[in-house]
Amino acid sequence: MPIWILEPVADPDDPRWQGRPRFDRVVVRAPTAAYARVVAQPLDTPDKVPEFGEQDPRTGSGFKDEKLYRVIPDTGSDHPGEGAFAILESTPASGG
Repeated sequence: MPIWILEPVADPDDPRWQGRPRFDRVVVRAPTAAYARVVAQPLDTPDKVPEFGEQDPRTGSGFKDEKLYRVIPDTGSDHPGEGAFAILESTPASGG
């Protein structure tokens, strides 16, 4: 299964971050680039489940926003391609 790298493309001051945690690099094992975004979502998704009427689409994962993160194949990965979908590495951004 392919290994993918998610990297931020937006400036740290970009309002799209909406106060979400930022990561300099996230490495995941997933079948496609789109699914790599899904696998990474638990890293920046709030633990609190919104109550009815509190749903806000901006509180979802920033990994699904192509203007915040890009996904590139990790062609020289040290991680094995065999195994389940997984977050293999995550490096929080300095300062948030």
